Amino acid sequence: MYKLSLLFSLLITLTINAKTGNNSELNNSALEFIALEINQFELENSLFSDLEDITLNVEDIEVVELEEDVDINFDTTQYLPENFNALAGKNDIDWSKIELVELEEEVELGFNTKDYLPENFNPYQGIDCKQNAVESLY
Repeated sequence: MYKLSLLFSLLITLTINAKTGNNSELNNSALEFIALEINQFELENSLFSDLEDITLNVEDIEVVELEEDVDINFDTTQYLPENFNALAGKNDIDWSKIELVELEEEVELGFNTKDYLPENFNPYQGIDCKQNAVESLY
C-alpha cells in the first residue's frame, strides 16, 4: 500500500508542470527529494518490518553510559590563577536581588498584516475586561 501511494505521488510530482524561470533546477531538486524519500522509506521498511511480533520488557533494556576522556594535550593549570576554584561563590548569589529584564523585540514581517484580516477585525472581541486592555498571562 505504501509503495503504491509512493508511486502515485511520484507520478503526480513528475507530471506537474510549473511555469518558472528555471524548470530544470526544479525538476532536479524534485527528483533528488523523491530519491531521498524512497531511500528513507526502504530503510525504514527494512529496519522496522521485523519488529511487529517482538515483545519487549523494561527489565530487558540495558543502559550503557559512555564516559569519554578529553585529551587537549596541555596542562590547563598553567593558565589558571593560583588557588583557582571553579565552584567558589556558587552559593553566594542572592537571587532575590537579581532583576530579570525581558527585552521585547519588534518583528518586521515585510508586509502589512491588516491586508489579510477581515473588515472590522477586533482581536479583543469577546474578552470581558473593565478597561478594554488585555494583560499578558506569561
